[in-house]
Amino acid sequence: VRDRVADADAAMVQHALIGDRPVRESQHAVLQRLEKGKNTLAVLGTGRGKSFCFQYPAAIRALDGAQKTIAVYPLRALANDQYEAVRRRFDGFGLRIFRANGSIDAEERTSLFNALADGTWDLIFATPEFLQFHRDAFSQSSRPSLIVIDEAHHLFESKHRVAYGRIASVIAELDNPQVLALTATAGDDAFAQITRELAIESWVIDPTVRDNLRIVDARETSNKVAYLRELFADPGRAIVYCNARDDTVKVADELRKTFGNEIVYYHAGLGHEERLGVEQYFREGGVRVVVATTAFGEGIDLPDIRNVVLYHMNFNFTEFNQQAGRAGRDDAPARIHLLFGEKDRGLNEYLIDSQAPTLTTLREIYKGVRGLSRNGVVRMPAVEIARALDIPRTNERTIGAALRIFEEANLIDVGNDEDGRFIRVLPTDGRHIELAKNERFAEGEAERENFARFAEFALKRSPETLEAVINRPIYPRHVALQK
Repeated sequence: VRDRVADADAAMVQHALIGDRPVRESQHAVLQRLEKGKNTLAVLGTGRGKSFCFQYPAAIRALDGAQKTIAVYPLRALANDQYEAVRRRFDGFGLRIFRANGSIDAEERTSLFNALADGTWDLIFATPEFLQFHRDAFSQSSRPSLIVIDEAHHLFESKHRVAYGRIASVIAELDNPQVLALTATAGDDAFAQITRELAIESWVIDPTVRDNLRIVDARETSNKVAYLRELFADPGRAIVYCNARDDTVKVADELRKTFGNEIVYYHAGLGHEERLGVEQYFREGGVRVVVATTAFGEGIDLPDIRNVVLYHMNFNFTEFNQQAGRAGRDDAPARIHLLFGEKDRGLNEYLIDSQAPTLTTLREIYKGVRGLSRNGVVRMPAVEIARALDIPRTNERTIGAALRIFEEANLIDVGNDEDGRFIRVLPTDGRHIELAKNERFAEGEAERENFARFAEFALKRSPETLEAVINRPIYPRHVALQK
């Protein structure tokens, strides 16, 4: 009976993740190695199903044996996207899924630490910084059976990040669970470092080249909407990616003037039913073009998307690869249109700075909050604090992020009383406060650094170089494809 139940679980999990499509040979090879208990590295290119390689065994282990999995992502935005996608895919399975990064609010953080304390969790999506700063809470929780290091090339490329430098010791403190490392980019040095630091025993390399994808270099396009009108005059399904919710609405509204109800917008601010409706219409052909934020795409694995348009600049290589890789999964010719330019770099830098304040900005905000206090207490919402302080590149989100950092550093206490919400400035008693030693701050610095590296690449490199990033994996040519 147990075997029949396990088979039923496996079939349901597989269908939730990839529908009726068969498991690829490379994915099957990864699963086999995990079943044998091997620490495994999987090098799979964009669109070759890396996520399935850990989401499937994580769900099966939880359903069949109450075993737990931690998935580590280099950036909180990536962790959040995967968290949302997996929760939706496994809705109704009863899996207890959490995220662990500096963007979560106090209520979600309390729920996470309660789950860690009593072992009532199955899958956690974490940043390396959160795992490092809260290693005691994780090591005192129920031992995970699997730890997944997604985008594992960051162990090599981001080795100056303290959290990546200590990932091996954190794994040891978790009682050395099985390790699965996933990446599309593992050159000679990265491959060697990943296998050494994560004690990799086995690997699978999928050498598939997606030579049907072509980059259309329209960088620095001045009239982006006019470009889209000309592009969509021809038939074919398409996704247009924007960085802000408001922009998806504005662009879709402009395109509807020409194409009517063939165009819809999609972002995380829509209600659950609205999002499901857009996804269903797109799958069934009821709409032809979706103008969306990065929230659209996970689980929308349609084979015949002919055009993907990057209206704004991505924030990192992974987002670029994921969005571009959604084109042409039927192996027929497909195009990725780059409409971003230097102006987008400045916009993204502003967005990052406003959500991840620098040390200089944090010091200014702290000084300002102290100045606004009366008898050590501030009774103003974040938007009013931002307006009162008038610090460049600072808005209510910046203030909110800073207040969370100050609270964790025991510089302030935030709460509610009969007069409403308050911020109490706490005495420092001469303590030296290192704001940089905080997972929220460290995650923000990682986002800033990753974007700077990506922006330089995306704006300066040739279309052929950009094409190579999305259509082929990078791996050592001197090693066997499987071990």
